[in-house]
Amino acid sequence: MAKNERFLSVDIGAAAIKMGEFEFDQTGGMRMISFAHREYEEEISEDNRIRVIEGVLRQMLLEANIHTSRTMLSISGQTALIRFGQLNNLKNDKKQVRQLAEFEATRNLPFPLDQISMDFQLIASNEEALDTMDVLSVVVKKDIVQQIVQAVRRVGLSPQLVDVAPVACYNAARANGLGSDGCVILVSIGGRSTNLMFLEGNRFYARTIPIAGHSITQQISRKFSIGQPEAEELKRRHGFVARNEEEGTSETSGDVSKIVRQVMMRLFGEISRSIAIYKTQQHGSDPVKVYLTGGSTILTYCDQFFAEKFALPVEYFNPLGCIALDPVIDRQRFSEVAHTFSEVVGLALRYSTTCPVEINLLPREVASQQSLHYKKPYFVGAMVTLLLMFCLIYLGMQQALKETKAQKDAYEKVQATYKPAYEEIKRAVGEAEGALGQVNDQKGFLMQRAKWPMILEEIFRARPDYVWIDSIEPVFGDLPAIEQQSIVEEEEGNATGGDDMFSLGGMGSDSMTMSMDGSDMFGSGTGSNLPSLTTVGGVMIQAHTIRQKKDAFGKDPELAREPVYPFEVPEKEEASQESEEEAQYDDEGNEIPRPLEPDYQDQSGELLFVRNLKKSQLFSAEEEYTGVVSIQKSEYLENGNDFQIQLKFNVLVEAYPWSQSTTNASGMSGPGGGMN
Repeated sequence: MAKNERFLSVDIGAAAIKMGEFEFDQTGGMRMISFAHREYEEEISEDNRIRVIEGVLRQMLLEANIHTSRTMLSISGQTALIRFGQLNNLKNDKKQVRQLAEFEATRNLPFPLDQISMDFQLIASNEEALDTMDVLSVVVKKDIVQQIVQAVRRVGLSPQLVDVAPVACYNAARANGLGSDGCVILVSIGGRSTNLMFLEGNRFYARTIPIAGHSITQQISRKFSIGQPEAEELKRRHGFVARNEEEGTSETSGDVSKIVRQVMMRLFGEISRSIAIYKTQQHGSDPVKVYLTGGSTILTYCDQFFAEKFALPVEYFNPLGCIALDPVIDRQRFSEVAHTFSEVVGLALRYSTTCPVEINLLPREVASQQSLHYKKPYFVGAMVTLLLMFCLIYLGMQQALKETKAQKDAYEKVQATYKPAYEEIKRAVGEAEGALGQVNDQKGFLMQRAKWPMILEEIFRARPDYVWIDSIEPVFGDLPAIEQQSIVEEEEGNATGGDDMFSLGGMGSDSMTMSMDGSDMFGSGTGSNLPSLTTVGGVMIQAHTIRQKKDAFGKDPELAREPVYPFEVPEKEEASQESEEEAQYDDEGNEIPRPLEPDYQDQSGELLFVRNLKKSQLFSAEEEYTGVVSIQKSEYLENGNDFQIQLKFNVLVEAYPWSQSTTNASGMSGPGGGMN
């Protein structure tokens, strides 16, 4: 602990405030360097407590010229509820002990738990009952503590703890050796209450009795029908404890002394009852001596009264035996109030040493603020350290920035050297990418042109030998569903038809006649007059065939193996009427004929043509879009039929649509032309 460290010890009683300023000297001893004592000028209530205490404290600090802020507080025992109980001796479970002690302290309280300040202390155990522990609990309404702390802080003081007067007085008595030779009673008679304490070795028991000096003042006020201030003045001037009922030098003093004696008799009765409780409940011994302290014990013959009633030696308690008085203190003036400073000395001991009972009722929020206040220097130091760190970081960043800038300048010089070559490479890459895009476009266009020879090749691969193709016309856009125009009737086992040739379904101005190579119909794709590409959904095939006998269709036509296409072709879904048996091919790649299934035994050339077309991966096998559109008897062949077949593509095919008036370079015209 630092030398010459000062602090205040302030006892805020019910009738007066006592204050002592203490200092630790170079040898570690504690001494009082100044003091102050002042009574309240008006009675304290809930409404004026802060104002009255603040006013009295401010006057005391000015009169005593005290500038110390660190303060130890004690409050009147009248405002506190002090209880003693016993708990099971749970030495190894501190958490459970605390829970039981808190429960014991808050049991049967007259107000809610959130409205109290509470603390407890385990005290000396009963030697005859090692399985139990004695616990002291102190409960005070939180509003009272907060108001007192607020008043103290308003005058610039910084409270470190809040004790209660009985506990502070007990610590002072223990420091002066009371109770070491047997059980003694310490009677502290204050203004509003009397604090009764039993000291027997390490054992402690206390009780607050609401009978004190104010009780005498009230009785005098009622007796003489005067106000409280006048009654208090009459008590101080004429008051003494009458040794008998008739004692008194005058009528006034006789009446006052009788009142004092009556109140003291009531107090003696309560003390006697407390002794009985201490002996029965606390298993204490009979007291061997009585000590008096407190402001109301200065009444004349008070010590003789208690000596007579208790039949025990009685003397006044001197709390200054464990401390020293500074030479600057006025001994004569201090001797007039020394008997009221027991609590002040007990509080001072809390600051310097470890006391037998240590209670602290300081609210947690105030304690946190106080802790923060004393940590401010550390926070300031931390902020300074942090600021220095930021400064060092800033300087380091500036140095790094300077080095980075130098490296950037060097890099820019190197970059300037290679930048022309980089730009040239970048330009060449751009040209190459543009050329590659053109190549890909041309490749896609050429791939579209490559599809038409493959389509024509597949059509002719599927054509039976006795079928001749007259024309192939593309259908632009979506291919319409087949609507059969005319079907010839069978005549003597041969196909016969109607007289008229019906027009193609879905054919219009967008259809056209194409030559067998199909190369000139779409041009090269580079003409400026060409329209945009249009999807070709399929083609319409105009053909004729020779009607033959039924037994001529006893075998399938021979088909070559389907080629491998240079473009992507979707998987083929076989027509429902197709056999699941795989086709067989000879060494030259021609399909080996196999007997027709019963459904195809009577098929004519146009139906076999459709069946073969559906086998190709390029064409759809859907009955709704691929099939015979019309059949009629040939006008030129006596034994022949003219027919139309609609064929849907199974791959994406695009071409440039040509109007009817347009003629390509090869002389092929629009839909009026034909292909032989």
